[in-house]
Amino acid sequence: MNFQRLLTTVEEYKLEGISLETLTTLLNDTFGDWLASQGVSSLTMFGDNTVCLNVRGELKHTTSVKGIKTHSRFLVISLDQVADNPEAIADALKCYSSEGDGAYVWVIPDGYMAALTPAEQEWEEHGGGYFSHESICISNTADIDTRCLLEVLYEDTTLENISCEFDVPAHRSVHYRLDKLKNENGEPLIAKDAPVSYKITSRDARVVVQGSRILTSGENSIFASFGTVMAWCPM
Repeated sequence: MNFQRLLTTVEEYKLEGISLETLTTLLNDTFGDWLASQGVSSLTMFGDNTVCLNVRGELKHTTSVKGIKTHSRFLVISLDQVADNPEAIADALKCYSSEGDGAYVWVIPDGYMAALTPAEQEWEEHGGGYFSHESICISNTADIDTRCLLEVLYEDTTLENISCEFDVPAHRSVHYRLDKLKNENGEPLIAKDAPVSYKITSRDARVVVQGSRILTSGENSIFASFGTVMAWCPM
């Protein structure tokens, strides 16, 4: 897929006498996923020869390209002026920062950390071994750092919901062992043997979130089961 294909499709639709509103809908339906991969959230036809691309990012620097006008979060293209050089659109999009892949809000509905056996507690105290715990992994593919809020939502109404914040640098990932999180008193932040849900909200960039769980059992934790689940995002 490329911008030449997009421009050719626009011309083909126009030959059928399709209205600008319908043309906008058809183009977003046909090219929406690919445009998203280019950092474009949506396309709007302003006129027979003018299209606006809404960009998922801020303008870093301007460019001087015939037929393309860059603005803070969108660019306007004169199709007849870029017909001979459609890839100039791709070059213009490089003038914008990336706000990343994924979404700003993620939810992991099923969370549960089993309490450790006495043997596992001793094992943990000396810093070794696999034992029951959960983790979240966050990938930030954006050009900007972000700060995330983790909210722990208990099923048991006698337990008070808790939260914490953490940073995820640009083009980096973080992996958090949730059993290692501590409160201001140095105690475990998240209660054991308590069904929970996790909500992760990113402040500045789109991120991708994954949750995982290890459950151990048997003498000396000889048995272990591993589970991995992608979080759900409301998009």
